[in-house]
Amino acid sequence: MSEKSFDERRAALRQRVQNQLENNEQNILDKQSDLLPFEDEQEIVVKPMIDLDYDDRERLRMIVAILVLVGSILGVVSGGILLQGNPDELLNSTIFNEAETVDLTGQILTVDGVTLENATIELYEEKSVVVIQSTSSDQNGYFQFYNVKPEIMEIRVVISGYQSVERTLRAENGLIAPFTMVEGNSSSIIQENTVGSEGGWSLEAAVALSTFLGIVTIITGFVGIQASVEIRRGKKYRRTQYLAGVSLFSRGLIWIGPILILAGIALNSMVKDQYEDYIED
Repeated sequence: MSEKSFDERRAALRQRVQNQLENNEQNILDKQSDLLPFEDEQEIVVKPMIDLDYDDRERLRMIVAILVLVGSILGVVSGGILLQGNPDELLNSTIFNEAETVDLTGQILTVDGVTLENATIELYEEKSVVVIQSTSSDQNGYFQFYNVKPEIMEIRVVISGYQSVERTLRAENGLIAPFTMVEGNSSSIIQENTVGSEGGWSLEAAVALSTFLGIVTIITGFVGIQASVEIRRGKKYRRTQYLAGVSLFSRGLIWIGPILILAGIALNSMVKDQYEDYIED
């Protein structure tokens, strides 16, 4: 084989290999161009569940401000009602009122713990000599008074051979402390006083509590009004939510005001991108 023919064959082989490489590259490009439209068609677009434009979100923020404002105003009104309310009505409410009558149960014992039967027990109103009820102790030393006014009363225990005992107490439903009898002349009276400073609601305590609740309600109501102003301004999202949360304690008309404010807080979280500090983040 001549040198010239060998070189020609080698050049022809090189040309065929180059042509094949060029064809392969063109096929790859054609396939990629064919896939591009398909990929564009398969692109998944995720949309929010509630897609509101800017104007709708701004209107919703104004609704939030109105909800918080109304709930807070109801709280201020409720606080004013508490401050102007009649303390007697507060004392007669289900929170502070006492039972109309109570039952008292007691026991008569010696200093050694032995029960005494047939002791005479008399019930008086405080600083009165008129007997309201009278009874005797049973074989176990027990006695009972029924339908007693829940007021300060006096109980006198008399039995032959023992000094009499006279106790001043506040009538409360249930078992009272046992009476311990000391041997001696029944005409001698031992005075006992179990009335403490606690027990029952005084008029002063009721007025103080009503005033405190009224002041707290009014203050938190004004905090809610400030929260509604902050909502309209759209400056500080977290600060606005904190103020609205404090206003829940205004308790406008017991539950109506807090429900309105709570709804406003929930809706406000949906438009938080309306606030400047949120946009900056």
